[in-house]
Order: sequence, then C-alpha cells, then structure tokens
Amino acid sequence: MLSQVYKLKAASTPGLKVSIELAGLNDKAPTIVIGGIPGKYILMRDPVVHPNDKNLWSEYLYSGNTATIRYIFEGVASGFKTEIIKLINSPDKILFLKYPKRIETYNLRRHQRISCYLDATFTISDQQVSAMIEDLSTSGCALTYLIEDDSPIPEIGDDVEVQCPYFTENGETVLPCKVQRTTKDSRRATLGLTFDKPSPDILIKIQDYVANVLQHTH
Repeated sequence: MLSQVYKLKAASTPGLKVSIELAGLNDKAPTIVIGGIPGKYILMRDPVVHPNDKNLWSEYLYSGNTATIRYIFEGVASGFKTEIIKLINSPDKILFLKYPKRIETYNLRRHQRISCYLDATFTISDQQVSAMIEDLSTSGCALTYLIEDDSPIPEIGDDVEVQCPYFTENGETVLPCKVQRTTKDSRRATLGLTFDKPSPDILIKIQDYVANVLQHTH
C-alpha cells in the first residue's frame, strides 16, 4: 500500500498525464504535469480543449477556483481537489495549482468490476462486430454479442480492438485488448478481455466511469 507521503510526492511527477475538472464546468480535459514543489504548488500545462471551448474554459481558469485532478499512478486510480493559484500566459501557458494536502486513491484492479450495459463494437481481422460491454474494470471487460452465420469467434490470446462511444472518440481511437476467455451458446458469445496498453486518456475515462459507479453503489 502506497504511503500518503509517497503519493503526495508523486503528484508532481513531470510527465504525469492527468484529467482536470473545474468547478462550474461540467467537463474534463487532459493535461500534463510539468513539475512542482511539494507543499507549495504543482505546475501543469494549459488543459487541452477543443478550439471552440477555449474561451469558455479560460473563464473558469481564475485564481481561487476549485480544480479536481484525476490520474492513474502505478496502476491505482488517484486524485485530489485543489485551488488554482494562477494561470500565466508567458513565456508559455502554465497553470499553478496549490499542492494538495491529501491524495485519494481507488483500488480499481481487476477484481473490482462493475456491471454495465454499454454499446460497443470490436474488430478482429478487419471484421467489425456490434457488441455490448456487460462488465468493466480498469484492467479489462466482458463483451457479449449475438452470433450470426459469419460471426467470428476469437480464441484465447487473439488481439481485438474495441470501440465504445463512452471512452473512444469518433471512431478515431480504439481500445486494444487481448482475449482471455471465450464462451458461447447457440445465440451469443461472451469474450473476457484484458486491456493491452491502452492510451492514458482512455484509461482515465474508464477510471472515472468505474469510480463514479462504485461511489454511487456503496
């Protein structure tokens, strides 16, 4: 178990990819930690948002506004609440945040799965199949689909690419997975998948979804 001192020090790790949510804005954006001085402040890059949203975000990046930071560190979903000290614009846009006093963690490893019903598709050997994600954790998921005459039945160890509107954007990103188990009957098949080096941005979205469900079911 990671100590609070260790987790606090790790929060200012240069290159740490995080998501940031601002009070007053019902949205999250990715950014990267540049560094910081423990106990004083953390430095982050300006959040990456759509050009059409930049003006709106800039209105909420004011001194004193509350920011919620979430990220994955050493396989553990972590986060903290803090306040904005200042956003400087020169020589580069850098966000100064008050150093947190405590880091909250959620042990979201593979034994902590949630039940869900999320539309998805998976692709294997250039064949795309409509499916449903029926359970989910930050390490994998179970995918079910109806069997047609030409439906593929992946084998253990096969690579598949999953797309889900909740976590992958506009079909431009995919969730790479490996098949760990396959079960089927006359009508449907279920694949047990583990994620195979997903991008940090997608993993953070999955972490947020799982954490929110766990928070409201306990």
